[in-house]
Amino acid sequence: MTIMNEALKNIYGRASVRKYLTEKVPDEDIKEILKAGFHAANGMNRQALEFVVVENKDSIAKYNRKAIILFAEMARASGHPNPMVEKMAENPNANIFHGAPVLVFVFANPSAVTPVEDGSLAVGNMMLASHSMGYGTCFIGFAAGLGNDPEFRKECGVPDSYRYVACMVLGRPDGEIEKHSRSGVKVLSWIK
Repeated sequence: MTIMNEALKNIYGRASVRKYLTEKVPDEDIKEILKAGFHAANGMNRQALEFVVVENKDSIAKYNRKAIILFAEMARASGHPNPMVEKMAENPNANIFHGAPVLVFVFANPSAVTPVEDGSLAVGNMMLASHSMGYGTCFIGFAAGLGNDPEFRKECGVPDSYRYVACMVLGRPDGEIEKHSRSGVKVLSWIK
């Protein structure tokens, strides 16, 4: 019998938020959330993750538009253009950051042994920490193109040798958080 503890309640209660209030998130809260991300498990304890936090509204708007265009270009270059992404690229009002007041980008420095895994675990920790503090988050896969964009990297002070891993938005949810039902756990095999 599983006892529903606070950690499990937090995990099961978290959901991605796609509509945010514009109120500022206090710096102390952002720092605590980043700390939770940095405390995630990481390959060989390299502690190789570094973060970029963007709160400037003009920068967020600029990066939003640029990320959409870059993602559409990446999809076309792969030979698999996506109609939904193309529609977003044509729409000047498309907003992949959902109006969030904070963007958090995760980069791995060259000492990382498992950068994707480390960054993914960090974002998971930050999402759970944020939820426990009353904030909403959403993992933004559409921001991936920014990770290799020279202008973005220069503006954010990201060294050329650092690997982009992820982007997460953060803020107070605007309204009720929409809960999504989950199907049962699918176990391919269980070898005993």
